[in-house]
Amino acid sequence: MKLLLTSSGVTKRSIAEALSAMVGKLPSETKVGFIPTAANVEKGNKDWYINQFVNLWRFGYSWIDVVDPSAADVDWKTRFAEVDVLFVSGGNTFYLLDQMKNTGLAQWISENSDSKVYVGVSAGTIVAAPTIEVANIPPGDVNMSGLTDFTGLNWVNFEVEPHCDKERFAVVAEYAKQRNYPVYAIDDQTAIKVLDDSVEVVSEGIWEVYN
Repeated sequence: MKLLLTSSGVTKRSIAEALSAMVGKLPSETKVGFIPTAANVEKGNKDWYINQFVNLWRFGYSWIDVVDPSAADVDWKTRFAEVDVLFVSGGNTFYLLDQMKNTGLAQWISENSDSKVYVGVSAGTIVAAPTIEVANIPPGDVNMSGLTDFTGLNWVNFEVEPHCDKERFAVVAEYAKQRNYPVYAIDDQTAIKVLDDSVEVVSEGIWEVYN
């Protein structure tokens, strides 16, 4: 499976170049399916959401189809069949996981992983792990869906806490003591590139890994 796990998307040229290499096409030739589902329940200013589009355009990714699989009467399988990248945007982690499972999107991505690159942004990154419990680390996300089972999609054998600064590292280090696998703390200028069993950090910022 090919995954690029980020805090804020394609924020730096090194991350854009990593994505291009994973797809095997120039950005101008790459088709992106943008999934905004996690932001559906978010309130307030959404400049961060718009910035994800801006950054994709800035690095040459101009073919973008915005598709919300949780919306009624959307033939998302047909539309996603032709894209190279599934860009799963950020927002509420609990809501996103619930919707990805209930709509069948998670299963569909697993079944079509040979032909797609999954780009996770914040919540979209967290759900790829064995569990989404990092979303409970204060201040954390509100459990909008009332989930009691925090099992993630288990596409990678580590967890990621996004949007970290140096002060946050200590919190993540303490959390990681509960785990017997790696826990990454990354900032908004960092991505984790996964190609099957190979894991590589691409960063122009700061990051740590524990365990």
